[in-house]
Parts: sequence; structure tokens; C-alpha cells
Amino acid sequence: MSKKLNSIYAMQRRVYHFFTKNKAFLMTLPLFETLYNSFESGLNQIAVLNEEYEKDISGITRNKENIKKQAFKMAMELQRRLIAFAKLNNNEVLIKEVSYTESDLSRCSDSTFLSSCQVIYKAGANNESSASGYGINPDLLTHVKTAIDDFSTVIDAPREGQIGKTQIYDLRESLLRENQNILSKTDLLIDTVKNTHPQIYKEYYDTRKVVIRSGSLMVKAQVEDAITGAAVIGAVVSFRLDGVLMLEKTSADGGGFNVKTMEEGIYEVTTTKMGYPPDVREIVIIGNELNSINIVLKKF
Repeated sequence: MSKKLNSIYAMQRRVYHFFTKNKAFLMTLPLFETLYNSFESGLNQIAVLNEEYEKDISGITRNKENIKKQAFKMAMELQRRLIAFAKLNNNEVLIKEVSYTESDLSRCSDSTFLSSCQVIYKAGANNESSASGYGINPDLLTHVKTAIDDFSTVIDAPREGQIGKTQIYDLRESLLRENQNILSKTDLLIDTVKNTHPQIYKEYYDTRKVVIRSGSLMVKAQVEDAITGAAVIGAVVSFRLDGVLMLEKTSADGGGFNVKTMEEGIYEVTTTKMGYPPDVREIVIIGNELNSINIVLKKF
């Protein structure tokens, strides 16, 4: 996906986490359950398509080249025997028919290579009986034909793989647009609780922001005092993923810190500083978007 689509997808994943976390309340809103189920289905389909999209086309190309090498080897084996037979029997027509150099065949296009191999095979089949003493026999011809047929089967595989990727890209984009349409409807529902549930309202719209990353920074955090707004220096911030401590950072002179590399996931983030009660929260780390964290500590 493009950088913009990646950022939209990252936002939709965060919103899904917000929906899940606040599901008990949100389910009381009209039509939310239907919207939630459709949104979840769309994200699941996108996840499957992402796996398909990341399949390496270079592997398809390598497989095609290996099969081509086998066809080249078998065609050259038959051609050498035909040339020997033709020259020793002064068959100038056959010599001209199958006089391909290894250099020519190795550099020509796939379609020309395939046609040339088929010419060599046909010449071998036509001269099988008279050239049997040169090792041109049914067994050799069968191996040559099999190698040529195998290459014919995969000759367009890389191009077809790229076409498949384009189709997957288009389908993912369509699903993302559908999910954006769903969110435009949940926007209307969340707007109805702006005054009655302001925290839900603010968290939802903070989560709905699409931020396109321009660099490699993953997490940018700031720790502040709730009363003075001043930076809190020396606060220890711990990131736990599934209960396992993954990272600890200490806020610097300006109260902030940055993280360049983190595994994606839902983290429990605990901030401790002498004179303040611990701050514990959940955050979602998305690998392709800058994740901003603002931690506000209130003294005992």
C-alpha cells in the first residue's frame, strides 16, 4: 500500500481497538453493532489480503528461471546430437534448421527461446528413426518435451503474479474505502455523546486522526506534571507486551523520549516517578505510523 493507505489502515486498526475496549458502552448506541461487525469484517479481509500481497514474486521468477535452465539443458543435448547427425550425413537443411548457439538461446526473449526449443524438439522427432545411432531415442525426446512443456506452463507466471498483486491492491483499497464510509457513520453516533461522555468523544477523535509518517521514528512520548504542565524529568516508562517487559525508557530534560524500533501490538505502559502515583495505560503501537504518547502525572 502507499504511505497514505498504510496510515489509513493503521488508523482503522486503532479505531477497532478503541471500539473493542469501549464495546459495552458503544453497543448501547443505535446501529453500532451492525457497523462494528461490518468494520471488523473489512479489517479481517484486509489482513488476509496483506498476507497475499507480501508473497514474494521473486520466488516465482526464480522458479521459472530454474525450469528454463532445465529446458535449455535438454534442448542443447538434443541439438548437439542432431548437429552431429546432420554434419556427418551432409544434411544442410537440418543443420540450418537447428543451428542455434548456446549464447543466442541464453540471451533471447522467453518466447523466442520457447519457439527455438520447440523447433529443435520437432527436428529430433522427425529424425528419430534415422538418427537413433546418435542417441536420439524416445526416452531423450520425452525428457526434452517435458522440459519444454514445463517452461511453457510457467513462462507468464511472474507477469500473472504482478497482475494478481495489482488486483489485491485494488481490492484492499476498496475495503479501506468501505471502512472509511462506516467510520463516517460512527462519527455521527459519537457526536451524539460529545457532552454526556466527553472522554469517549475525545479519545475517539484522537484515534481517528490519520498521521502520515515522514521518517523512521515510531514512538514520541512526553511526560508532564498535571498541575504545572512542566516536563517531568527522570520518569521511568515501561512497555509490556502480553505481560513481558519489552522496553524501558527514562524521560530526558525536556520530559520526552523517542523510540525508533518496537514490535507492533497492544502495550501496557507504566510510568513511575518518585512523588507521583504510577500511571498505567494501554496504547496500540502501529509499525507504519508515528505513535504519540502524552503522559500526565499528578502528585500525591
